[in-house]
Amino acid sequence: MLSNNQRTLSFSRGRTTSANKMKILLLTLVLGVVCADQDPQSETDYSQFSGEWNTIYGAASNIEKISENGPFRAFMRTLDFNSAGDTIHFTFFVKVNGQCRKLSTVATKTAENAYICDYAGKTEIHILHLSQNTIITHFLNEDEEGLVTDIVAFFGKGEDIQQEDIEKFKEAVREKEIPDENIVNIINIDDCPSE
Repeated sequence: MLSNNQRTLSFSRGRTTSANKMKILLLTLVLGVVCADQDPQSETDYSQFSGEWNTIYGAASNIEKISENGPFRAFMRTLDFNSAGDTIHFTFFVKVNGQCRKLSTVATKTAENAYICDYAGKTEIHILHLSQNTIITHFLNEDEEGLVTDIVAFFGKGEDIQQEDIEKFKEAVREKEIPDENIVNIINIDDCPSE
């Protein structure tokens, strides 16, 4: 009888250990799923993207916004990110009646890769692609009259613009349902000062 009890005790302990192992595995799985669902803290030093940038292409659902004298026919000169990426300071030129006019604005971060600023009304800015030589952004502008316009801009740094990045820009234009005929090659018409 003693040996029978020992087997029973041993068997019971074995079941309890297996059940505990299963509970631990289940708890680990649940914690893993919960942790994976959390937004990771961005460790990108955005200040590395600060510097001289040029507008290469622009596209808009309302072509007037990027036409001559349009507020978004902007000839970018510098983008300055703070290290946390909380703000972007834009310095650029627009042409008003044929004259280059230097402007600047600051956009404040509202979410991951999303910013807002007061320029030509309220403008939301979404960074779609960010690399050392290319930034592709989507601007959602609501002007003073309440007209909403989608604008996709392609900013480049230096001479190293890759065909792959141009394709990313064109894909973003298609996603925003902006017609190809509303794409403007900005760099070819940029005759404003370099600073």
